[in-house]
Amino acid sequence: MLNSFLNLLLSPVILVPLAIYIGVRVRRIKKYKSSTYYQITKEPYSSIRKNLGKRGEFLTYEKLRKYEEDGAKFLFNIYIPKENGETSEVDVLMITSKGIFVFESKNYSGWIFGNDKQRNWCQTLPTGKGKSRKEYFYNPVLQNRSHIKHLRALVGDKYPMHSIIVFSERCTLKSIELESDDVKVIKRDRVANVVADIYKNVTEDVLTKDEVLQLFDQLFQYTQISEAVKVKHIANIQSQLAEQNSDAPTITKEDLRIED
Repeated sequence: MLNSFLNLLLSPVILVPLAIYIGVRVRRIKKYKSSTYYQITKEPYSSIRKNLGKRGEFLTYEKLRKYEEDGAKFLFNIYIPKENGETSEVDVLMITSKGIFVFESKNYSGWIFGNDKQRNWCQTLPTGKGKSRKEYFYNPVLQNRSHIKHLRALVGDKYPMHSIIVFSERCTLKSIELESDDVKVIKRDRVANVVADIYKNVTEDVLTKDEVLQLFDQLFQYTQISEAVKVKHIANIQSQLAEQNSDAPTITKEDLRIED
């Protein structure tokens, strides 16, 4: 019996698929470790597979990494200092000759409802048998506007900044109403096209290569922060949520990490 089992394990039927799986996984890990996302965040490959927030950030970067060939520089999880001693966390930042692209990543599923004025947006999730439940999260348009405000306070007003809210392909943007023309709310499969359109509309470079590098160097330090700063950031957000008087019943765990 044991010999039969060992022979089965060593048979081509088992070994060939296993070898292919291992080979594919090794190549994926190698590619990931060569990425700017890994170089800056040092997040293990397992993290982007299991953590929805991190995975969303990485996949947004993957859609745009071709811009690195033209000199674009990326930063991730930037804890921008605020005047009150707290921090504002930017998910993904792309610094280019056409301006600074500030991405807020929402790796959500379900139906998404919201407009750029209301404080909280709604995520509707199916629960089976024709029923659903609603979760509420802080308006990402206001969230990213806050990020940009604190970013401008740090680097100055001379650099154009583009606000883009990126949702997962797994969701449906059921009803998104925007009066503001300074922000895009899209699914991740459109992010490359939206950035390309902005590139076309900005006919002349607004940042030199030196300015791109200088901004990268200036902001890089805010990606390499201590665990104590991260813990304080989350504590400040939780405190804000406890103080707010809102009709929304809940805020999702992912938003506890980033809402400010």
